[in-house]
Amino acid sequence: MDPALHKAAVQGSVASLRKLVAERPGILGSKTPHGNTALHIAAEIGHAGFAEEVLGADYKLLATRNADGDTPLHLAARVGKVDVVELLLSRARAWSAEQPQDSHGSEQGPVLMANKAGDTPLHEAVKHGRSAVALLLLAAQPSLGHALNVKQQSPLHIAAGEGLTDVVAKIIGQPWVHERFVPSDSMSSTALHQAVLGGHIRK
Repeated sequence: MDPALHKAAVQGSVASLRKLVAERPGILGSKTPHGNTALHIAAEIGHAGFAEEVLGADYKLLATRNADGDTPLHLAARVGKVDVVELLLSRARAWSAEQPQDSHGSEQGPVLMANKAGDTPLHEAVKHGRSAVALLLLAAQPSLGHALNVKQQSPLHIAAGEGLTDVVAKIIGQPWVHERFVPSDSMSSTALHQAVLGGHIRK
């Protein structure tokens, strides 16, 4: 990645970003060795204003994946940056309406996109105990709580194991669709099992 762009992203400097884009229109395409764009960096740190400016210049970065398959929304959800998640979700709605279908999964929109571990942004949120972010993601895509990752874990199972009762309540309020979320034979425990194993039992 261009050092000046990296510095601007880390600092969240919108003024520096505007100057760089004006001087070098294609600069936002540069990435770190791990494949992160300036939007990935801003999303993980929590620079919502910078992220908004980046998307105004190149909205396609919303669905760009790094070496782990993470989109900027994955990173923001993982660290619990609510302001950035709200921004990315607002742009994701527009993305889903505008994008033609293709074979790479991006037609589903960034909210549904999974990384190399099969984790959606909601998986990342519940794994790291980010209830506020998880509820925002579920409001945007209610059925997402039943999606399975590579380990055959759904956000519902993970949330139950972590004791995120508000998230579990939100997910179970959405009907489970058998045709979309068929569990593997390897997933032998229910969300209730996970709650018990995690010690999250109300008396």
